[in-house]
Formats: sequence, structure tokens, C-alpha cells
Amino acid sequence: MELVKSILRSYPGIFSNTAVDALYLVVLGLVASQYARIQRTEEKLYGTAANKALYQTLAAVGLGLLGGLLASLLLVLIGVSVTDSGIAYLMPLAVLLYLFSPRLLCYSYAGGLAGLSYLLFGWPKVNVPALMALVACLHAAEAFLIRLSGHTCSTPVYVSHENGDVVGGFALQRFWPIPIIVLFLIKLPDLSHIADLIHLPDWWPLIRAPEIAGPGKPVFAMMPVIAALGYGDIAIARNPRDKAKSTSNNLMLFSVLLLMLSIAASRWHLFAWVATLFSPIGHEIVIRAGLHEEFGKEPMYTPAEKGVLLLDVVAGSPAKNAGLKSGNVICLVNDVEVGNRDCLESTIANAPGPLTLWVLESVESSRLHRVEVERQSNEGMGLIPVPQPGDQPMASSYTEGILLRFLRNVAKGKKSDK
Repeated sequence: MELVKSILRSYPGIFSNTAVDALYLVVLGLVASQYARIQRTEEKLYGTAANKALYQTLAAVGLGLLGGLLASLLLVLIGVSVTDSGIAYLMPLAVLLYLFSPRLLCYSYAGGLAGLSYLLFGWPKVNVPALMALVACLHAAEAFLIRLSGHTCSTPVYVSHENGDVVGGFALQRFWPIPIIVLFLIKLPDLSHIADLIHLPDWWPLIRAPEIAGPGKPVFAMMPVIAALGYGDIAIARNPRDKAKSTSNNLMLFSVLLLMLSIAASRWHLFAWVATLFSPIGHEIVIRAGLHEEFGKEPMYTPAEKGVLLLDVVAGSPAKNAGLKSGNVICLVNDVEVGNRDCLESTIANAPGPLTLWVLESVESSRLHRVEVERQSNEGMGLIPVPQPGDQPMASSYTEGILLRFLRNVAKGKKSDK
């Protein structure tokens, strides 16, 4: 409890360091740029954006503080020391992997690569148990944040399904700047003058600390570090909230298992190999399981047997103001039955001004309810129906990185020369 109180007291002081403040602003700028990109994409697709960059960035700041506090509590209570852990290699390796594919921008892949290189070749020098525990705690914080807000920044898109059809879905994207407190080892010749020294049980830390050279007694001190976490997913067989919940559960399970392996690795060398291999492989299993849950099941946002199923409605539109939402099925417009998107659009175009819609709450509902839509003359309704046969996809479940695209273009160029 003394340690918990110390963390809670120290956490607000993270921003008292000028260097940390500068780094936080850099990370915050990167996060804001991602939300600005999402806003531009939505404006290009639908004329307006439901996810405004300023609002999402401010929300990310508050959520990032919560996630950072959770990660700090885990790291300090477990006793993960960043001394000789190899934490400095995580971000450069993650960026290098990003050049091959954006989805590889993840600490689990970067940490696994650094740990495996050390175990095989002895370089770069990293403390495998501490590095893997750090990755586990950061992913636990990410799972917590996904559960809280993973569904709150979703963009309706048309996606190519594995069965060859184009189906409706939501691209889920969230980014958070994470200020965290970590432990590092120092040696002091005299501990008697330290007023706030906390004496902990012999079994602590759970992750055994490295030996450091020099005279004196080893003491753990706390220092601030800035990290960034990101979440990208796609929901086509479930709604965004259920998808984020499932991903959060799977990621938390991965984090707990990796943390247990990290603790074992600090005591038995064999588990250093197990933890290092589990970091990328386990995370890849989480990703593959998530994709299978979406693409291996019946798509949720496809044309309904009766009426027109809505993928979503545009923010601030007459349809949104009238209370229409994703999953509703429009069956009648001014008492005219509509069976597909073309019929819906032509009926609305020929009926300027306010409209009366008869709507099912969902495809499972059987009771129609009346919705009055107020609009000016031929003002757009703001409806986003599910895709119809012949529609083109807006997004893909896989994207190549800059380096991979470059290599592919070079290979194509050589083939054309021949």
C-alpha cells in the first residue's frame, strides 16, 4: 500500500520535467495527426466527420492518463526495472516493422525481435524478462483502454469479404499518449538520509533485477517515460462495441500469459526463450482470431430481405437528428415501400421536404415504428445504407508498408525491363 500511495503521489509530477513534457508533446502531436487523418477520411467519404480530431485528441489525453496510471501501477508493483532492459530498442524496431506493414507497429513484435536477437547472437543487450514484462503491462493497459473506448472512434466503410462480396463494416481506430512511471536501479553509499525509502518483502520484485556495477546498495527509483498506444480493428460480423469488447478480452489474456512467462523467465533461462517467442506469436494469434471472428462468420451489414438496412447515418444530418441509427431498417418512405437502396434514394429525391419513415429497430425486429424527419426542400438525408451488389470496397483488411510497396514496385520494374 505504501508503494501504491507513492505511485499515486508521483504520477501528477510526471509533467514537472521539461524533457518529458517535450516528448509528450511530440507523441501528442503524432496522436493528433492520426485523428486528423480520420477526420479528413470521413469528410472525403461523407461530406462531414462524426469523429472530430480535436474532440478525439482531448479524449485520448484523458484516457491516456488512466491507461498510463494502470501501466505504472502494474510495472512498479511487479518490479519491472528498465535498467538494461532494452526499452530504447522498442520504438525504433516498431517503426522499422511499420515500414513493412502498419499492423506490425506493435511492442510485442518489436520486443520479440529484440529478445530473440539477444538470445541467438548476444546483441543488442537486453534483459529479456524485464522487456517482455514491460510489453505485457503496456498491452494490459491497451486492453483496458480498448474496453473503455475502442468502439468510440469508428468509421463506416465498405469492405471486401473473403467470400468475394462487398459488405458493410466499421473501421475502429484509437490512439493514446501514455505517460508512465517506471523503475530503474541506482546504487547509493548511504541510505540513512533517504526519507521516503520504502522497504518491501524479500519476494519482491517479481522480475529479478539485474546486477549493476559500483559500490553502495542498490535502490529502485522511479522515473517518467512517455509511450504511445494504438488500436486498429474492423467490425463486420458484430457491432463496434461488441468487437472492441472481444478484442479487449483476448488481448488481456495474452498480457496475463506473457507476464507469467516473463516472471518465470527471470528465474529459469528456458522460459526466456518461451516468453520471447510467445510475444509475437501470441499477439499474432490474437490478431488472427479477431479476423477469423469477423471474416469467418456471417456478415452483419448486408442487404436485408425486407427494406433497406442502414450501416450508419451521417453526423449532424436530418436522419441523425430524427434518431435513426446503425442497424435500423427503413421499410416505407411516405407510405411507399422501399426494397433496395436505389428505390430508397429515388423515393426520397421525389419527395422534397419533411418525410415520414416506417422503420424496424433491427433486422430481428418485427414491429414498425414511425420516424418523422425534418429537412429543408431537397436536403440530403445523411443515410449510409449497406452496400449493394456491384459496389466497390472503401477499405481492405490488409495494408502494405512503405518499404514493402517500394520493394514490390522495384520487382515489377525489373520484370517490365525484361
